[in-house]
Amino acid sequence: MNLEPITSFLAKVVETYSHQLPVFIGLALLFTVFAIFDSQASKPGKVWWRNPGLFTDISYALIHGLVGPYLRLPAIIIMFILLHGRIGSGSEAVDFFYNGRGPLSGLPFWGQVVVQLVVSDFLLYWLHRIFHGATLWRYHAIHHSGKEVDWTTTYRFHPINIALQPALVYVIMLALGISPEVMIILLPLDTLTAAWVHSNLNWTLGPLKYVIATPVFHRWHHTQPDEGGNSNFAPTFSLWDWLFGTFYMPEAKQPEVFGTDDPHFPEGYFKQLIYPLKPKERAAAPSEVENR
Repeated sequence: MNLEPITSFLAKVVETYSHQLPVFIGLALLFTVFAIFDSQASKPGKVWWRNPGLFTDISYALIHGLVGPYLRLPAIIIMFILLHGRIGSGSEAVDFFYNGRGPLSGLPFWGQVVVQLVVSDFLLYWLHRIFHGATLWRYHAIHHSGKEVDWTTTYRFHPINIALQPALVYVIMLALGISPEVMIILLPLDTLTAAWVHSNLNWTLGPLKYVIATPVFHRWHHTQPDEGGNSNFAPTFSLWDWLFGTFYMPEAKQPEVFGTDDPHFPEGYFKQLIYPLKPKERAAAPSEVENR
């Protein structure tokens, strides 16, 4: 019996998780420290390891950590073809993915870092709003399905959401000329920022709340659609929400209720995976509910 395919697959699994598990463990330790102090918590006494949706969140982290690259790559290639209107040669595609191409390629490294931070966040803001529309909400509703929100919620995304949203931004930034090296260097910051805004912290950063997304800012985004669920779309810079009229962060108040307005929303990775294929059972999109 030839065991080489099996051992090769297992080696790939070990290699993938050897890169991702340290990040997960590091975030767990970091937010465990914060969870000790009730004075810093948005919901005191609610610790992430007692989150009723923790097993579902971990399932997303483990499964998508392994298959995520295989979902994003085809999406990136398809978008590359659509952007260029043709497949092009293999060398042309390789050059595009490894070096980028566009008017901003002449910028110095740190100039590209700034452009990547600002422009990609701007694009993600608008894509996030699109996913809150009636057409794509059934996929994005998975991310909003948790009854409690903490840093592990960061991983709860439907594969379609993963394949479309980050992949499209990646291709656009490459087309603008941003080096893939810049995007890779910023990945740890993206991961930390995403975990931070989902964390159970009561931090608002004072006047900076109108510029930088904070835990309280984003936790309002996970409330019911008629409260704050159709607001606060920016991943990193809340400035976009302030500029485009979607900023919602009432003074001296913390969000209490999370999740969709569908009382029958399924829990569990595999049930949620097929949920978007049942449009009659989907929750109404936040854009279909009048915001307060």
